[in-house]
Amino acid sequence: MKIITFITFAVVPMALFAQAPAPSSSFDGFGSVLMVLLICAIIFIVCRELLCWYYKINKMVSNQEEIIRLLKKIANESNAPTNNTKLGDEKKGVLKELIDSTKFMVTGK
Repeated sequence: MKIITFITFAVVPMALFAQAPAPSSSFDGFGSVLMVLLICAIIFIVCRELLCWYYKINKMVSNQEEIIRLLKKIANESNAPTNNTKLGDEKKGVLKELIDSTKFMVTGK
């Protein structure tokens, strides 16, 4: 589906401008080329927005920005200074719970 969409958006502008007449003079040719480039740029912008909407790229980018914001918030909260003795007590408590649960799994008591 992506290939078909890409080919359609790539071939249609070329088919529309394939039968354009040759410019009569150099100045008129410059104006025609400028007009063709302007039309191509507008078509590109419209097609890009349609493709981004269709494949939900804009939504994915906004979700990633929200994830980054939340991760930064979490990182700032975890960088707060803590009391080393309190942290040591928490580690000891976790270790004790781990040992107790292991004993229970082995002995059933």
